[in-house]
Amino acid sequence: MLDRRAFIGAGGTSLALLGLNSPLLAQGATVVRRSVRGMTANDPDLAAMSRAVAAMKALPQSDPRNWTRFADIHRNFCPHGNWYFLPWHRAYLVSFEQVVRELSGKADFALPYWNWTADRAFPSAFSAGNRNSNPLFHPRPGVANGLRLGDDMVGPQVISRVMQSPDFEAFGSSRPRGQDSAASQWQRRPGSRTELEFNPHDGVHQSIGGNMGVVDLASRDPIFFLHHANIDRLWSGWNARGNANSPELAWRNLVFNRNFLAGNGSPWDVRVGDLNATPALGYRYDGDDSPFAAEVAMPVGDPVTEKLRGYRQAVARGLLGSGPGIRRIEMPSLGSVYVASADNGTAASPDRPLAVTVPLSRSLGEMLGQDAVLGAASSGPETRGNRRYVFAFLHDVDLPLDAATRLRTFVNCQELTPRTTIDDQRYATSASFFGSEHAQHGGASGSGHGTSTGGGSLCIDLSQALARMGQPRGPRTDRLTVQLLPSSNSGESHASNIRPRRVEVVIL
Repeated sequence: MLDRRAFIGAGGTSLALLGLNSPLLAQGATVVRRSVRGMTANDPDLAAMSRAVAAMKALPQSDPRNWTRFADIHRNFCPHGNWYFLPWHRAYLVSFEQVVRELSGKADFALPYWNWTADRAFPSAFSAGNRNSNPLFHPRPGVANGLRLGDDMVGPQVISRVMQSPDFEAFGSSRPRGQDSAASQWQRRPGSRTELEFNPHDGVHQSIGGNMGVVDLASRDPIFFLHHANIDRLWSGWNARGNANSPELAWRNLVFNRNFLAGNGSPWDVRVGDLNATPALGYRYDGDDSPFAAEVAMPVGDPVTEKLRGYRQAVARGLLGSGPGIRRIEMPSLGSVYVASADNGTAASPDRPLAVTVPLSRSLGEMLGQDAVLGAASSGPETRGNRRYVFAFLHDVDLPLDAATRLRTFVNCQELTPRTTIDDQRYATSASFFGSEHAQHGGASGSGHGTSTGGGSLCIDLSQALARMGQPRGPRTDRLTVQLLPSSNSGESHASNIRPRRVEVVIL
């Protein structure tokens, strides 16, 4: 990790490269993004945001900072379901912050964030009044009907699982399949969504509903920016725990070319590698323990991160194929990675859970070792070398017609019924499907959006559920059964059907 002196030098360079034109940033100052909880409507930052949004809505269409045109940046360029998801949205927030500073006259404006884990209530400053009296007001069906953000979506256990992700691609969604360069064509190609994205991110979008539930229109709702500021805060917090961002050049060297604006409306191009740390961008969060932390070094020889890297390289080189069966990747001095998969032709529905059994041919205990500690929840320094993970990838998912569908995932739950709750020890996690209308985000051509067939992949961490079941020292497990149980309030059962075409289990 860089010390304060090293950071200041690096930060000055980064600001020059980024070309951010705020007088505050030009002096190397850092603003603090604060929680919206407890803010009154006349809080200086909320008041500045309100003035700026009103000004953006009043700008002519010829001005790129016009509210609708600025929102269209998200529709035209946003990546979802791949490893550019976090840096792209970080840059979008920085761009918005710059525009607000310019149009509000508040040079030290810092975008608030909505910590929906600590405060499930919708921020009152965004729901008071109406469109004519409050620039931050927006029609939101989910809020009008009583917003429900459950523990399975934003609760402490969800955030704990997310923050224990072993590497960047397990934390912030993974690279597009087949990516072999940092060319811009990969910006919107599908990879695998991980829990930060498919659960709290997607879930809050869909729960609010209205424009927030649709990729093309989401950023027309001002709450979009506070929602994503909290996602960005979690990324900053994950780094502050000593976790490194990806060292891969295909990630670091991609440039978001002519995606964003500076405060005066001029284009702002930025490289992903220049978005690694918040202080270099002129801000930090109020809960940051280490405000001068920049990047952390990728741990050398860490068994989990090295095994994940070996698995991904094998996928990229086409060494694993896509058929059923089990494969083994030998990693000198680190042991083995096992990859098993099973094809699937059946859909899960709210009244009929889907069970896909993946044969392993050997027991988990044999593959992991009896001293293994699954996941990171209970592992201290003395057991860190024995950390192991088990992931399930749901590939080529046929997504539900009802975008409000929630999907609960279980493992080896032989008695699973629609009445099984998330308190069951075999429950793994839940998922939402923001952007299901654009499942092949970018499609094969890299522009626009695709259809709801073959909607990318979900990467689900089974480690904690298996640990609760006593694995790897529990009953012999030579197969894993991944179970999917969708639910919806629409009343139309078939509209929530979900089918993964292949389930892949990766044992590290």
